[in-house]
Amino acid sequence: MKYPPIQNYINGAFVNASTNRNLDVISPIDGIALSSVPMSNAKDLDEAVVAAKAAFPIWSKFPIKERVQVFFRYKYLLERNLKQLAELVQEENGKTYGEAVAEVEKSIELTEFACSLPQLVTGEILEVSKEVECRTEHVPLGVVASIVPFNFPSMVPNWTIPNAIARLEIA
Repeated sequence: MKYPPIQNYINGAFVNASTNRNLDVISPIDGIALSSVPMSNAKDLDEAVVAAKAAFPIWSKFPIKERVQVFFRYKYLLERNLKQLAELVQEENGKTYGEAVAEVEKSIELTEFACSLPQLVTGEILEVSKEVECRTEHVPLGVVASIVPFNFPSMVPNWTIPNAIARLEIA
């Protein structure tokens, strides 16, 4: 294999899945075995959800302005590593290099949007009739998941995860 086997990332650490079943990742460009990914099961998912639920109370208390700071750094890392990330997308998916660059650039744009959330997410008070108000408040909800299709390995997670983690609120 060109790259080491992938592990699950749970509670801030890489961990082995509870199963020994793996799926080989084969490059559609040349048929080379790139790596293997664990065929995680319900036990692995439950472990990840328990860890996320445990982290939620602390993370949700941070103001949104502080939560997005994580994504400013993340955006910088995406920009700094754009070429290498595009090459990985190309190798794993068989996209042209231009398509892979466009996907990573879209990931950067989506992360930039998450960084702008403090300016976009505000509550509202609307007087709907005399002395009657409708109020919109944004409150943390809890654990979220993102199902990523194989053909957009960079764009879709960046479409969902930065917004969900930075915002943690109902729209």
